[in-house]
Amino acid sequence: MFLQNRYYFFGFFLFFFTGLFFLLFTSKGASFLFLNSYHNEVLNTFFIGYTNLGDGLFTIMIVLFLMATRRFEIAWQLLTAFVISGLIAQAFKFFIYSPRPKEFFSGKEHIYLINGITHSGTSSFPSGHTVSIFALVTILALCAKNKKTCLIYLIVAILVAYSRIYLSQHFLTDVLAGSLIGVSIAMIVYYVFNTKLNGRLKRQINRQEINEQEISMMAIES
Repeated sequence: MFLQNRYYFFGFFLFFFTGLFFLLFTSKGASFLFLNSYHNEVLNTFFIGYTNLGDGLFTIMIVLFLMATRRFEIAWQLLTAFVISGLIAQAFKFFIYSPRPKEFFSGKEHIYLINGITHSGTSSFPSGHTVSIFALVTILALCAKNKKTCLIYLIVAILVAYSRIYLSQHFLTDVLAGSLIGVSIAMIVYYVFNTKLNGRLKRQINRQEINEQEISMMAIES
């Protein structure tokens, strides 16, 4: 799995460990203030729309498209990864108290807020949008025939992750954790579908072929 998809996983680990390394020398709050420091109207408009790629509705639309084009195996893998990773993310949000940036700083530091977009609350960890998009692109990357183009999927996901910081919705810790959850669950789902389930399906097909051959032999002998 890793060798065949080395471009995608090398890019992901580079992104993940670079972010982790950055956190080691800053802090949760300081890393957010650095990454959230630059804004303009063009980027505001772009990221407000672009961040929706991490919304569950976008993943469902991709699943429906795959179903409509009869790529059922990929569709079921994607839907399974989306549901499981989403449930894990919600469990973390429920049990871990983690204020969003607006509440975390609470006027102590100036952060960029966008009316109607930036929310408060105590469910910042992990980033659900990041979990969703990384689960999506990881399944698509693992199933892709041209492995070099999978870097495009990764860039799409990283930009969604950054959009959550840009829009003052999450911290770097949230998006790094979200990316790890999304990638890990997608890998497990892909492994199960393409080893355990496919192996069972092949055995069923082989048994069916053997039964058909035995019926044919009996018909000839009779």
